[in-house]
Amino acid sequence: MQKNLILAIVLSSAVYILWYSFIEKPQAVQQAPASSAQLQSPLPAAGGTAPASSYAASAAAPAASIPASSDWPRNSVKLDLPKASYSFHPSGASIKSVVYQGPVAPVELVINAAPGFLSSFDNLSFTLKSKTADSVTFSARAAEGVTITKKFTLNGDDKINLLEIIAANSNSAPAVLGAWDLKLGPGLGTVKSEEKENPDLWNAKYTVREEGKKFPTVKTLKESQKAGSWIWAGVDNRYFLAAVLGGDMKRDELNFSKPEINGKKTPLLSMPFEAVMLAPKEIRVWRVEFYIGPKDYKLLQALGSGLDRSVDFGFFSPLAKLADSALGYFYGLTGNYGFAIVILSVILQILMFPLSWKSFKAMAVMKKIQPEMQAIQARYKDDPKRMNSEVMELYKRHGTNPLGGCLPMLIQIPIFFSLFTALRNSWPLHGAPFIFWIKDLSAKDPYYVLPLVMGAIMFLQQLLTPQTGDKAQAAMMKWMPVIFTFMFLSFPSGLVMYWLINSIWGFAQTMILQKKMA
Repeated sequence: MQKNLILAIVLSSAVYILWYSFIEKPQAVQQAPASSAQLQSPLPAAGGTAPASSYAASAAAPAASIPASSDWPRNSVKLDLPKASYSFHPSGASIKSVVYQGPVAPVELVINAAPGFLSSFDNLSFTLKSKTADSVTFSARAAEGVTITKKFTLNGDDKINLLEIIAANSNSAPAVLGAWDLKLGPGLGTVKSEEKENPDLWNAKYTVREEGKKFPTVKTLKESQKAGSWIWAGVDNRYFLAAVLGGDMKRDELNFSKPEINGKKTPLLSMPFEAVMLAPKEIRVWRVEFYIGPKDYKLLQALGSGLDRSVDFGFFSPLAKLADSALGYFYGLTGNYGFAIVILSVILQILMFPLSWKSFKAMAVMKKIQPEMQAIQARYKDDPKRMNSEVMELYKRHGTNPLGGCLPMLIQIPIFFSLFTALRNSWPLHGAPFIFWIKDLSAKDPYYVLPLVMGAIMFLQQLLTPQTGDKAQAAMMKWMPVIFTFMFLSFPSGLVMYWLINSIWGFAQTMILQKKMA
């Protein structure tokens, strides 16, 4: 069994699947149920003689129109915090802009001003009531004396923020606050290097705690549905997350739609709130915690509420998390994520050396006995049972196993999967420089030096590796370095560097083992 062939096929398939798993086929647009403003029937006042006031807010109402370009900057309210700048607008009293101060450049996370993040009561005209260094309050007068207040309190250190929505009935009679919703999206911005791919990475997600499972389960929304007592719900992409925490608020249903922006379907999530009756002079408060920022695994772990589950570590998540922790540890020692990748790659190769030696030895023996095996196959071609018996006797006589060159390689596949996902989705690697022209390990090599060198070394290693099998397999093997090179051209330079180190180590190891075997 040809080790290089199997390795190339398996890893090619793995890279293909992992890469294109991020690119979902466009789903059919599934709009959340929408209704016009719902008017509540007047409730009788005390004694049943006078009608109570009523107020109806839209439930899953259509998004408000985008403010005119000259209007929203002029009327916006801006809060500058250490990690991000937030801009609010009276339209829906929502967040129209979040410019996150990323390690490479500022990133606009709100890709569309309508309806705006955390928009609600879009049919009301809000006015600014107060502003401090880290908070802003809007208020709107609804029908029949009901006042809606929205107060945003921000934490500028990548932590949980707070939105307080207050409904106050100033009447001396009961009033009904109609059903309303809180929106998040549509879409989510990202870093420049991911802008082209970003529409294929958008998702609306939520987490629930399932019986028998230690950690919350992440689910992706494809349509409006009953979500149960979700822990958090939000929209995300590769590097960023905008999420609302369930907290103490009553929750069950999540509405989902995909409005089109610039020809792309974008996820828009809304959380419906039921209609409530407000007693005379009653004040009702909803406290909504939310997070808008990077998907930094360690940071989200510290914040709790299962937000770290938004970071996708793939099928081999325990290994990927271990690799991520190892990278963080070696970064602490070296102060450079590039050197951390080099150290981790070398350590893994040292640990894998006994398996590599066993595999190489098995391949060499298989090449040596190839003529005898072909002779047996030709001699007993009409007697498959006898042929298999003679082949097994041949293996036994030479102390080898046809799977000897394959089984050790299978152990390395989970390692590759885990490192692939860890390096591909690691926020700390974003903007992390290495040396020379590599200024961002999360972006592709701008001059394609790493993937080209990697391909050349893979080609040389393939020439030195003992070859078994037919001419078709040999011809295919010659093309594998070319295929890998083209696949890795657009991969993050950190991931290419990991595979380059493996290729260099493998090339040197092949030369040493070949000499030793001789």
